[in-house]
Amino acid sequence: MRKQVDVLGVPVDVVTMKEAIQRVQHMYEEPGLHLVATANAEMVMLARRDKELHTILSNAALVVADGAGVLWAGEQKGQHFPERVAGCDLSMALLAEAAKRRTPVYCLGAAPGVAEQAIRNVEKKVGSLVVVGTHSGFFDDREEARIIDAIVQSGAKLVLVALGVPKQEKWISQKLAHLDGVVAIGIGGSFDVMAGVVKRAPLWMQRNRIEWLYRLAKQPQRILRMLALPRFMWAVLTAKK
Repeated sequence: MRKQVDVLGVPVDVVTMKEAIQRVQHMYEEPGLHLVATANAEMVMLARRDKELHTILSNAALVVADGAGVLWAGEQKGQHFPERVAGCDLSMALLAEAAKRRTPVYCLGAAPGVAEQAIRNVEKKVGSLVVVGTHSGFFDDREEARIIDAIVQSGAKLVLVALGVPKQEKWISQKLAHLDGVVAIGIGGSFDVMAGVVKRAPLWMQRNRIEWLYRLAKQPQRILRMLALPRFMWAVLTAKK
């Protein structure tokens, strides 16, 4: 039985990292496209005013609690998530499983060369991957058609899409809906982290739910995006009342 918590209208699955990985493995054997989303406060706030994104998240095969804000929102309702399932960690775990099971993987997004470097770094940790294609996040309509055809022809079962929220979720929903037995996940800036272009916060900050503060210190230009967090908290408290 699928258990979810409603976070400001977005249904988020109550799963551990292990359970999320297991669900994805089952999806490969099931028909249709399976979209996996990693929900944080920014995504939830975007979904409140973006009907298309809200519909995509409502119909997603799996929505994990990526951000500390989502964990906190669940607690305000007395419904606890067992743990944070960060998008970058989930991507790494799925790639580790893909290496063991020889699952074909396609990587789309980030700056030119970043996904390729990310894969090289990941392979040092998990072993050889069956990477059936990569492409940067920069493409025109003609190139996009070739990318979609390449994904189809490659037989990819796991498609990692790093185009940023909500573009990546909409792209998956619009462009890959015809695929069968394929799991596609929007991974934001995960390729940058895997490639070493961006450094994640220390584990103690991640565990204490202040990774956002580290990101802001390293990238002050994120301040406008970070404003979604206090607005999110206010919306949760208002809804609670």
